[in-house]
Amino acid sequence: GAYGKLPVVACDNCGFLFQNPRFNKLFYEDFYSKKYRDILFEKLDPSEKFVDDQIIRGKYLFESLKKYIPEKGNILDVGSSVGGLLKTFIENGWKGLGVDPDKDYVKYGKEVLGLPVINIDAESMDLKEKYYDLIIIMDSLEHVYDPNKTLALCKKAAKPNSLLLLEGRGNPLSESKKYFNQNHHRYFSIITIELMMLKHGWTPIFTTDDPLCGPLRDGGKPPGIYSLGVLDYKNNSETMNEKILKGKKDSIKDILEKFEKLDKQFGEN
Repeated sequence: GAYGKLPVVACDNCGFLFQNPRFNKLFYEDFYSKKYRDILFEKLDPSEKFVDDQIIRGKYLFESLKKYIPEKGNILDVGSSVGGLLKTFIENGWKGLGVDPDKDYVKYGKEVLGLPVINIDAESMDLKEKYYDLIIIMDSLEHVYDPNKTLALCKKAAKPNSLLLLEGRGNPLSESKKYFNQNHHRYFSIITIELMMLKHGWTPIFTTDDPLCGPLRDGGKPPGIYSLGVLDYKNNSETMNEKILKGKKDSIKDILEKFEKLDKQFGEN
């Protein structure tokens, strides 16, 4: 219920929305390791409902990806929280690793759920090279300090022709003053989440706002968008820029019109 000015800008080239200036790295480390969950849930350890929800989301996700992934393989979950998304994959023969900066949630995942999660921030990951068949970053790329370094590390750890799944908070379901907030440092669209993939070597297979991780527990549709891509070493920032020059971008005019429409629809009378 507290509101103030938040420095959200759009890239003139592609329309990518992000906070600028962003907080410094020490703030990110402190906020996400000590404060984030306390602010969201008013407690440091996960609730039973939260854990159950993660595990259910993982079951839905496994079924959604079944036709794209190998029968067994290695999965990396960046921003894994307690690691609940990994559980169904592991039960089906996969080897998994989850990384997250929240030490209390990681401790719960390891000690209570027995899941392979470690406490580390995304930019400090020390991963086996060319090892993972599937990397998932679910609603976490908005929170990391440096998304480019995070995805560069993921690319080094990915096998040739491996898959990357990004979930981003990209469907505004409210007026702009509630959509933009201090917890999310960048905001994806169907277009910009694909551009991010292309920049770091993945070719999008599909991008959708269908709930790959299932509906919200109240039956509603979550605000996330999903993009699944396959690693293609020919893709890089030049590929991304070529796509932008050919018209793959969000125009500033369209962005402003979208949020003006949402503010009228959801805003106070």
